[in-house]
Amino acid sequence: MAITLSTNLRNTRATAIITEAGASARLSVYTAAYGVLLYTCACAATLGTASAGTITLNAIGNSTAIGAGTAALAKLFKSDGTTMVMEGLTVGVSGANVNITNTTIAVGDVITTTGGTIVEGNA
Repeated sequence: MAITLSTNLRNTRATAIITEAGASARLSVYTAAYGVLLYTCACAATLGTASAGTITLNAIGNSTAIGAGTAALAKLFKSDGTTMVMEGLTVGVSGANVNITNTTIAVGDVITTTGGTIVEGNA
C-alpha cells in the first residue's frame, strides 16, 4: 500500500525544498543516467511557490549547452553549484519536472526552460 501524506505535510516539505535551495539555485541537466552534463542554468531568486504539495518553478534563465545529447534528468543545486538539493528530476518538452523547448541538444544551443513543477509526496 502506498504512503499518503496530508496536504499540510506535503506543503511543509515543498516549502523546505524551496528554502534549502536558497537564493538563485542552479539547475543542471543531463542525458539519461547522468551520462553527459548538457547545461547548467540559474533559477530565479526564489525557486518557486508551494501549493497543494506542488512546487511551481519560477523563471529559469536561458543557458548555452556545453554538452550534446538528449536531455532526460536534472539535479537542483544551491547557488554554489556543488551542494545538491535534489536529483532525479525529469526533463521533457511537457509534463516533466523541468520543461524545455527541445530535448535534443547540441553544443552551443541556447536552451529555454518553459516551466516546471515538482510534486512532493503521494506521487
